[in-house]
Order: sequence, then C-alpha cells, then structure tokens
Amino acid sequence: MVSLEQFHAACAAINKTPDDEKRAAIDASAETPLFIVAGPGTGKTTCIVLRILKLIFVDGIAPSGILATTFTRKAAAELRSRVLGWGYQIQGELQKDGILAPHEREWVSRRDLNRVVTGTVDSICEAVLRDFREAGQQPPVLIDEFVAGTLMLRAGLFEDERHKDADLDAFLKKIAGSSGWGFNVGRKANLLQQIWDRRYQDQVNWDAFVKKGPKAERVARGVVGEAIAAYAGELQEREVVDFALLEHEVFTRLRAGKLGEFTRQLKVVLVDEYQDTNLLQESLYFELARACGGALTVVGDDDQSLYRFRGAAVVLFRDFSKRFKKVFKSSPKTVFLKTNYRSTRNVVSFSNRYARLDAGFQSERVACKPELVTPRTAEHGLPVLGLFRDDREELAKDLAKVVRDVFRGSGYRLPSGEVIKASAADADVGDCALLCSSPREYSTGGKERLPLLLRQELRAPAQKAKRIELFNPRGQDLTEIPLVRRFGGVLLECIDPKAEVQGSSESKLFSDVVEVFTEWREATAELSGHKDLVAYVKAWRSRKAPRGLVWPRSVSALELLYGLVHFFPELYDDPEGQVYLEVFTRQLQASQMVGTFDGDIVEDAKDNRTWKSKRELLRDFLGPIASGAVKVNEDLMELFPRDRLSVLSVHQAKGLEFPFVIVDVGSDFKTNSASQRFKRFPDKGGPAHALEDLLWEYTTLGKPARKPRDRAFDDLYRQFFVAVSRPQQVLLLAGLNASLPGGRIPNVATGSRRTGANGWAPIPFVKI
Repeated sequence: MVSLEQFHAACAAINKTPDDEKRAAIDASAETPLFIVAGPGTGKTTCIVLRILKLIFVDGIAPSGILATTFTRKAAAELRSRVLGWGYQIQGELQKDGILAPHEREWVSRRDLNRVVTGTVDSICEAVLRDFREAGQQPPVLIDEFVAGTLMLRAGLFEDERHKDADLDAFLKKIAGSSGWGFNVGRKANLLQQIWDRRYQDQVNWDAFVKKGPKAERVARGVVGEAIAAYAGELQEREVVDFALLEHEVFTRLRAGKLGEFTRQLKVVLVDEYQDTNLLQESLYFELARACGGALTVVGDDDQSLYRFRGAAVVLFRDFSKRFKKVFKSSPKTVFLKTNYRSTRNVVSFSNRYARLDAGFQSERVACKPELVTPRTAEHGLPVLGLFRDDREELAKDLAKVVRDVFRGSGYRLPSGEVIKASAADADVGDCALLCSSPREYSTGGKERLPLLLRQELRAPAQKAKRIELFNPRGQDLTEIPLVRRFGGVLLECIDPKAEVQGSSESKLFSDVVEVFTEWREATAELSGHKDLVAYVKAWRSRKAPRGLVWPRSVSALELLYGLVHFFPELYDDPEGQVYLEVFTRQLQASQMVGTFDGDIVEDAKDNRTWKSKRELLRDFLGPIASGAVKVNEDLMELFPRDRLSVLSVHQAKGLEFPFVIVDVGSDFKTNSASQRFKRFPDKGGPAHALEDLLWEYTTLGKPARKPRDRAFDDLYRQFFVAVSRPQQVLLLAGLNASLPGGRIPNVATGSRRTGANGWAPIPFVKI
C-alpha cells in the first residue's frame, strides 16, 4: 500500500488533482458510507474514479472487491475507461524510482485494475447470475425491450383478445389521462409493460393490488393481472428474463444468501446516478452493502432526477441518509460537490436562480443543499440570451439565422456589440444542441412544431455550404416517416405478396396495424422509377430465382432486409437512416427469438408452413413497428454527428454538455390552452404520477404524500434545471412572446411559480 500523500502526488503528476470538496469523499476511509450530492458540472465521475483508485492503492482493497455501477452503458464505459486509463498512469507514477521502496513498487505493479467490477446495474446482475450460479442452474437469457414488447403484444394483449376488452381499455386510459385520441394497441402494450416493470421496481404486493382495489376497478385489475400472468408465462416457457425480472432475481438470491461466493469478495459498493434509483434497486444495493459492512457510496443530484416515468423514486435519494440509518444503524457522511467546472459564471448564476425559483420545490430538495459556485478562473461569459417571437415560423427563421451565423458565417452580433462565433478549428454545428420537452416535429393535431420548422429553415439557403441538417431521429412516429413507410412497404410486398396474409381474418392482426400496412404498401408507388428495386421485388413476389437457380425452400428475412438495404442508401449513408435501420434489425432479431420459424420465410405447403411463417413475420417483426409499440430510444443514439444540429429531449441530454445550448421554453404555447398545461403549468399529474398513486399504496413506500399536481410541478422544475445547466458557454432560451415572463401564459420554464406568480423580475436574460 502507499500513503495518501504519495497517491495524491501521483494524481498531481498526471494533472488529476482533486479539489477540497472531492478530497472529502476520496480520502474517506474504505468502510465509511458516503452520500455525495453532486451538482451539474462538478466532476462526480472524477470523484468516483479517484475514490476507486484510492481504495486500491492506499487502502489496499483488492480491485475485485470494488463494485461500481452507473445508469447507462455509455456512462459505464466512460467510468471503466477512466479507471483503467488514469489508474495505469497513477500506477506508473508510483513505480518511478525514489517514490516507493522496491517491495512497495512490486505490490503496486500487481494491482490488476481490470478486475474492478463496473457496469450498469443490469449488466452487473446479468454477469452475477451467469458467473455465480448454482450447480446445474442455467444462466439467464436477458431479452431487450424489443423482445419484451413483442411478447407483451402477443401474450398480454393478443391472447384471449384482451386488446378488445372494454374494462381494460377504460382502466389504461385513466392511467394515461387519455380521451382515446391516438390510444392504439401499441400504447396499451407500453402501459402494460410499465405496470409489469413497476410491479417489481416498486415491490408491489401484487395479490393485494389485483384483489383489494376499488370495486369499480376490480374487473379491470383482474384483466391486467391476466395479461401480466400471460406475459410472465411466456418468459418462463422460453427461459428468458427481462430487465425488471433480472434485478428481482438477483435481489431474491442475495436476500436468500445464495450468492455468497460473489458477496464474500465485496468490500465497497459505489452507485452513480442514485437519484434515478427505484425501490427494487435500493433494496439490491442495501443487500450488497450488508455484505461489505455498509461500505456504500452513492452519488447523484436530486435536482437532476428525470426518470420517474421509468420507476425512479427521487425520495430514495433525498432521504438516503435516513433510509440508510434505519437499515445500518449509522449515518453516512454527506459530501456536497458544488463547484461547477463546466459552465461560465453567468450560466451557473442562472441555473442557481432557476433551482430556487419555486418555494414549494425547496422542501423536495436535499436538506442544506448549497448553491453551485464557479472556480476563480471561470469566465463570466456571455449573458443568458432570449429569442422570443410572435409565431413559430418567425422564431424558426430567426433561430436558424443565429445558428448559421455562428457556425457557418462571420458570427452573430448581440445588442451589446459582442459577437458569438464558433472560432475553434474543430468547431462545428455539432457543438450546438436544441433541447425540447419533446423532439417531435408535429403536434398531436398535426401542426408543424419548432424542430421541423427549424429543419426547413436550415436547409433553405441556396448555397450548399450554408445549409445545415438536423439530427432528430425521434422527430416523428416511426410509422409516419417516409423512409420507414417505403422500406416497410417493400418488405411487406416481398414477404406477403398481394397481402394474402395481411388481408386474411385468420391472421388476427390488429386493425390499426393492418391500416398502417396498407399505407406502407401504397408508399411503394413512389419507388416505381427504381428499375433494379422493382425487379428485385418482382422476383420475391413471384418467388422465381434467376435462370439456372432454384428458389430456396427457406430464406432468412434478415437476408431479405439487407438485400433491400442496398436500394435504400439513406439507411446506411444518413445518420437518421442508420437509426431507423437499427430499429428494423433489432425488431427482426426479436421476432427470431420469440418465433417458431427463426425469422425465416418458408416455402413449404406442408401444414400450411408458408402461410404461418409469413404471418409470424407480419405479427412479430413488422407488426410491433406499425403498432407504435416500438420506439426510437436513447440506446440507439450513443453518438451525435458533428456536422448536424442535434435535437434532443431534455431526458436524452442529461449527462451531456455542449458549448452552445438552445432550450425551447415555449414555442408551442401561443394560447393558454388547457391541453398544454401539463407541459408548462400543470393542473394535474401525468401517467407516471397516476402509476405511483395506483401502486405505491401496496408497497413499503406508501401512498405519495404530495398531490399529483405538485409532483408534476417538481418534475418540470427538475427538467428545465437540467436543460439550463447543459451549456458550457452559451445558453439561449427560445419561445413565443406569449410565454415571456409576466405574459398571459403561465410557464414553469419562463419563471412561473406554482402559486401563479412569476419570479423573473426583471427578466434575467438579454433579448435578441
């Protein structure tokens, strides 16, 4: 082992000297439980990594005795990269002549940093069940959300025609807060999937929920129970688990003492992004902590908790000290990381002001939480900017001018005379992002939203060099994207010529899926001029091979998919197209996993195998995409193109940073419409709050103390706090004049408190 002084000297040698805030956490003894509250830009990953390396080199903890988990695969990869990269550099510094005695250098050289256990909670759970299973026990096969969604459609809704059940419909609509518009079979399947997940995430007393609910709901709850049981039966029959069941299985085995071989080696557990933890995960982490005497470190920020809709319970982070003490009979050491190294002083000052805007929100924050501060070397930077116009078209036009001037022109001049210009040699429009509550390009009523109007304006210049493309693969429903419609239509024409399966009542396809299939087939008329593609499809429709060859009795749909891709260069040349192709590919893989024919198109009249293989592909491959059950999610977009302006939801932007950030704070709000209140000034809760009210009564959390409306307000304040704290240098708020501070439309994003008063007086930004 080395001394703490020697360790920090090695850190300094590789330019990784932590500040005093981080040292309070890094230097704590190995057995000390830590509650690290880390604001945006304060270097929490640096803190975690240096803490891990200190545990190894100073405390002598074996690398295999350290478990560190975080929220996303990207964050887990970054964590591991730093542990290894910085660790080997520090190891090298410690082995230099004169720093350590020979036997100490030998000890340092034997520390195998690769044995530190890192990953997402799901990847770690999967590895534990694989590597520490009992004799004769098979490792779990983990399915992704594409497979899970397919099985929920088939077993949960399609089986016994539960998708037609009026009681189930009414129950799910009540949770969704839906009047019925757009409430298709995909939406129903997604809600059932959420209830299934929450059953485990919230550790619901399921029998009590199903049998003891209000009389008026018992029939519907019974149907939900049947759907859930059918889905569970499918998982069991196939010997697979989804993410919720995977975590539940690990927790169950930990609590039963069946993972002793794994837990005996554990000495310290570290959890990043703890504010997005659910009750099941907290229980799992506490069981792991028991194995190492309570040596648990959690890191996060309650102000950045955005995943309530995925079961996260921010109260678990806010009250961590109390909850930990109740279980372990001792209090963790609280450490606040408050120095923001990401942003200019003006951006940090604005973020602080926003966090303290609403008095009702303060009681939901961690007690005694300090404001963010900046280091002495931080620049004041440009003032926060506001671009507000009377209508969306004018807003998009002027916003496009700002982006084009900054990244393709000579710069944008502010009223003060200062000029904003991307001057770095490697700067490009990828250094800018537009953050929205939703990146959708059309409203529910079909009106063009800011992302689409901005896309059109940025493409408008006659000079090709000044045109800018958007990266927004989540801008439209998959079923409405022209490229997806054409590609899906061609696949249908090849798999099911003349719509023989699609049009058969025996196929039992959902009516809304059949309707979308018909629209997709009609879209193929646009491809009539592509002679090679037409010839390819014609061969598939007739099932006739070129001269001298025989059409095979079984063809993989994956082979068909990649054969067609050749005729659709947008699917491999365009970043958005690549995301859409990934959706088709993953859903086909899901179909292969759950189906009888392994994703093959069979040409065999025996037992009607041809018809059945086609039906399986329509039902399990293309059907879930057409139903809306399959979405483009964050996992499909780990990288953003440098030459495009990215449009992101605030949820997607969490953990990211950009030099220039545009936050859409009100481009949709021209009138004080009640239908938009949830997005700007709620009068009630949303689906996530409805699920909490529905389920928490049957959990140890108990029914929520705060009303759904208040929780909805809290979530909006967190959402926009995350948004305004992303930029490094420039923060530009964009919206319509009607939602300006003090205007006729109350809006949380522009300073409205839940009381109705506006806290932004004077306006804290410069209008441009």
